[in-house]
Parts: sequence; C-alpha cells; structure tokens
Amino acid sequence: MIPIMKTISIFLKYCLSLLLTVALVFFVKSCATPVAPTGGEPDRTGPVVLSTSPENGTTNFSGSEVRFTFDKFIDRNSFRQNVSIEPDLGIEFDVSFSRRSGIIEFASPLPENTTVVIQAGTDVSDTNRNRMSSPYVLALSTGDILDDAVITARVLDAETGRGESGRRVFLYREPFDLTQRADYVAISDTSGSVQFGYISEGTYKAFWVNDINRNRTWDIERERAQPFYVETISVAQGDSVSVGTLYVSTPDTTAPRIEGVGLLSERRLRIRLSEEVEYSTSSNFSVQDTLGNEFTTAWPLFTSDTDQNIIFAQAETALPESETFTLVPSGFADKAGNNARVDFSPFTGSSVQDTTFLETFAHNSGSGLFPDEPLEITYTKFIDDNAVIDSLQIVTGERVIDDWEFLEIERNILRIFPDATWESGIRYQFRVWNPYEEEREQIEPDIWQRNQLGSIEITLQNNNPDYLNYLVITDEANSIRIDTTFTESIEIENLPPLTYKAIVFEDVNGNGRWDMGYVEPYETPEPYAIRRSIPVREGFTSEVELIYPGSNGSELVPVEEESIDDEPDGFEDEENEQEQQENNEPN
Repeated sequence: MIPIMKTISIFLKYCLSLLLTVALVFFVKSCATPVAPTGGEPDRTGPVVLSTSPENGTTNFSGSEVRFTFDKFIDRNSFRQNVSIEPDLGIEFDVSFSRRSGIIEFASPLPENTTVVIQAGTDVSDTNRNRMSSPYVLALSTGDILDDAVITARVLDAETGRGESGRRVFLYREPFDLTQRADYVAISDTSGSVQFGYISEGTYKAFWVNDINRNRTWDIERERAQPFYVETISVAQGDSVSVGTLYVSTPDTTAPRIEGVGLLSERRLRIRLSEEVEYSTSSNFSVQDTLGNEFTTAWPLFTSDTDQNIIFAQAETALPESETFTLVPSGFADKAGNNARVDFSPFTGSSVQDTTFLETFAHNSGSGLFPDEPLEITYTKFIDDNAVIDSLQIVTGERVIDDWEFLEIERNILRIFPDATWESGIRYQFRVWNPYEEEREQIEPDIWQRNQLGSIEITLQNNNPDYLNYLVITDEANSIRIDTTFTESIEIENLPPLTYKAIVFEDVNGNGRWDMGYVEPYETPEPYAIRRSIPVREGFTSEVELIYPGSNGSELVPVEEESIDDEPDGFEDEENEQEQQENNEPN
C-alpha cells in the first residue's frame, strides 16, 4: 500500500511541476514584446501604420479607445512613451497591445464638439530599433465638424542645412502663457518638416524647444528655444499656412578638456581630450613643474587617425621620472572656438628612451594645391635624419631634380615650396623619403592652375542694403574655408572645381555674429540662409541667388504658393544646374 501511495505522490508532483512550467511559459509569452523571426537580411526600415480604428477624419466619435495597427511588431515601450493627444486637454489614457496593434483607451469620455489628434511620434520603433520616418496622426471629432486649419514649418540645422527627425515645435493658443504646457506639439520628420493639422481657428505662437524631458513645458533655465520670423499666426477654418524655415543652432559653450597624459617615452606624450580640437603649427603645451615653472615645451605632432580625441606630442627636452609635471595648452580649441583647459592630475616623467621610428604620416594635398601653395608632409616625430632632404626627388615632366632648394623643416613638418608658382601644364611627382621604410613615397597632387579654377557669385534678393552680410564658404572636406562680408552681391574667385556650401546671414545689430532671436520677449532672428552642394566647374562662375526666409517683415506664406527659392537646396535641381552651365561665361 505504501509503495502505491508513494507512486501516486510522485506522479502528482510531476503533474504539478508540468502545470507550473506551462503556466510560466504562457505568462512570459503573454507579457513579452513579440519579436520577428530571425534570419535573412537585416531589417532597416521603420514601422508603418497600416490602418487605424476609427479611420482618420471620423466625426461624432463617441468611443472609448482608438487603435493603431502596424506592418510589424513594435517596441512597446517606444509606443507608450511617444503617443500624445493634441491639443493638451488633460485627457488621461492607458496603452495596451494586441499583437501588431497599439491600443489607446481613454480614462474618461472625450470633450464634446472637440477635434482631437492622437499622434504617434517618430521615436516609435520596431523590435530592431528602426524608427518611424515621420509622425502619424489620427484626427477625430466628437462633434459634427472636424477642425481643418493647418500650420506648417521647417526646422533645419544651422550648420548643415539638413533636416532631422524628432525636433519639437510648441504651439500655444492665445492668450499665451508660456509657463504652461503647450497646447500642441509637432515633431519634425527626416526632412525637417513640421505640421500642425486639424487646428481650430484662432491666433497662435510657435517656436522650437529642445524639450529635454518631453513634458511639453519650456524650462527657460535649462532648455534652448528659438522663435520663427513671425511672432504670431492667425488661422481660420480651412486655412493652410507656412511660418517658414527656422535654422536651429545649439551653441557649444563647453570647453574641451585634457583628460589625461600618458608618456610613451621620456619625450613622447599621448594626450587625451574630451573632444576633437583644432590647432596650428604655433600651438603648443607648456610643460610645467609642480611650482608652476616652465620646464620645457611640447609640440603637437599629429592627431591619431583612429581616435580624433588623441594628440601625440613631443617635448623639446626629456621629462625625468623623478619629477612631476602638468600641461598648459596654448592655441587648442574646438570647432566652436572654446579653448582647451586642463582636467587631469599631474603626471610623472619617464626613463624610457624615445625609440619612435621617423616615418611619413600625412600630407596636405588631398584636395589639391594652389599654384603658390607648398606641399606639407607630416612625420611621426621631429625630423632628425638628413636623408629626408638628401633623398628627396621632385619629378617635373621628364626631369628628375635631386637638389630642390625651396625647402623648409619645422619640427616634424617638411614643406616643399614652388619656385614662385608650380608651372602650368607640368605634372609634378614628389618622391619623399620615408626613413622607416627606407624608400621613397610618391605623391602626385592635383595642382589647380588659374585656368582650372572657377568662382561662385552670391546674390541676395531680399536683403536690407543698410546691413552687412557675413559669408562662409567651405568645401565638402573642409580643407577650403573663406570668410568674408558683402552688401548685396559678391564673387568668390579662384576656387578649385569642387562642391561647396555657403552660409550667409545679415548682421542687423552689427555685432559680427548671427543672433537667433528670443522667444520671450520676442525678438526676430537675424536673416539667415544656407545653400548646399554648389558645384564649381573649371572656368565657369556658379551663380547662386539666395532669399532670406521670412525676413524683412515678409508675410505668412500660404503653403501652395510658397516659393521654391525658399528651399535651402533649390540649387541642386539638375535642370536648373544644366541651364546655368549653358548660360555662364568663362572667367
């Protein structure tokens, strides 16, 4: 009898264990976010809304929930965090899911005779973290009428001229209280376009906010904001109005920091910074002892080609391991002009002798050389081998020159100058000695002669002739940069046949910089424009006409009438480009 009872007990325990396992698996499957099957090419497309329930534009809506159905499984947390209801009416809701659908259930009935927009933002992603390319809005009305006014805008980066998804624009309805939550929030798509749809008639104020905590409230102390070129917008039922283009700039006010110094030898330093910095041949590090007395000077050699935050430097004299040092940088700054500062503990010297091999590291001919520009070759340490000069050869056509006299050595840089200018029609080959490889390295740069160069003519169509305009032109590699000023038009000559970007702004207050305006109290931004991808061809002038968007008191522009010239990249149109090429005269 006892063995039988024992057998039954074991069987019951087995059944109970199996039941618990099945229940646990069912629970995990019901709670986890579904994941698409693996295998095949990686999925890089964002989720797409296939349908909604109810349909967009529904009137007399009296339901308690709406549903978004996607083409794939979505990351459920991303949906929860990026669903909003416009305008901000204090409507509370819960979010649940059913396979590929996200369900928004309202905690209480919606207000009567009200147009409500439920928006899924661009940060909604699938299970592979691919984000939606643009926001999706579902508009419905609890009354007979669906509000249909539309306010559009464009938010672009002030440095690149490109759009970016996820930027937020706040819209307040009159009377304005900017300390409260925004009535509407719109999110830019990948082109920078922003749209407030299904707006009721009234007067509004729009501005961009770096809404860090996504709470729909502008924290003046912590969050940057920029206004558009119009302070308020009035719309009626059926209106579709654009407030123009806003160029967003987030000034970098953080100074780069020297975070650490490692001695590879008694004279060679490896310096790590918090960000990439720019420097010249006159930049240096004053190496000081613990009393603040200068011990020696360390000169930058080059920036690491694998980590732009690391600079290798060489001290003029050895740093003994018996002493402790610190650095004082001079002439190092980030791209925003913030000077580098020290943020590390003092370091001790080294007894390791410097055995670094002298070898070529880089040269400056990537975008070609101008007729009077020297070829600069950077070596890995101070040049201390006479063979660098003695073994140098320059080939001009069929002639090999072993004793080129127009040379200069500055620490680790060899400069080869032309005799006045590099001659037109001659192909130069520089055979530069590499001591480590014990052979010559051949460099054949493009040399831009006068007849190969072109120019860019910039003309402003709506500038104020009383104000000065600042212009910056750079090539794609940032190896060519031209800063200048003008009034109505200017021609920049002697440019290599490359592709350029132009940034121009009108200096209304005469302080020499672009002012982005203020939201409160309102101050309009200074006129600003960008044109990307300006091609320059040999012997031709590329004519560029720019319009400052929204400047000089221009009125709001109905969407269907907005000028193509307001688009920052209008010059890239191939037909316009071909027409210009046919009409341009050689220089």
